[in-house]
Amino acid sequence: MHRRCFRTMATAALAAAIALAAVGCKGTKPILPKRPLPSGTFQLRFTKKIRGPLELTINGERVPVAQKKKKARTLTVTGLPVGTHRYFIYCPADVMGPDLGDVEMGPNAGVFQVHFSQRMRVAYREPSQETTPKTAGTGGIAAVLE
Repeated sequence: MHRRCFRTMATAALAAAIALAAVGCKGTKPILPKRPLPSGTFQLRFTKKIRGPLELTINGERVPVAQKKKKARTLTVTGLPVGTHRYFIYCPADVMGPDLGDVEMGPNAGVFQVHFSQRMRVAYREPSQETTPKTAGTGGIAAVLE
């Protein structure tokens, strides 16, 4: 192979690599809520749609989760007072992370978080379709999966 041919091929390969790198580095668009959240609202946005049913526990108390769609991507919890709240989320058909954590509710605005979610395919078990009754002491906290 001649030197000129080798240089031409190397230059073409370098130009192609630069072009591919420029196309692949467009940047990412941040995931944000559609509108500002009012105080007392905690919203979780999942990376993939989940089927549910979803079990939610806030400060050790179970909160029933109403499901508006068959598959949903957003969990909205309303009625949280100002302060720190510990939550735990469980779904028998989907894996999400983190499944528990603390949320600091401020007096002026709600809290928005993005959570990883993935469908869990288990051949030997069907997800339970039981609805969890609302327990006393939730203080008007409501959750909707939409």
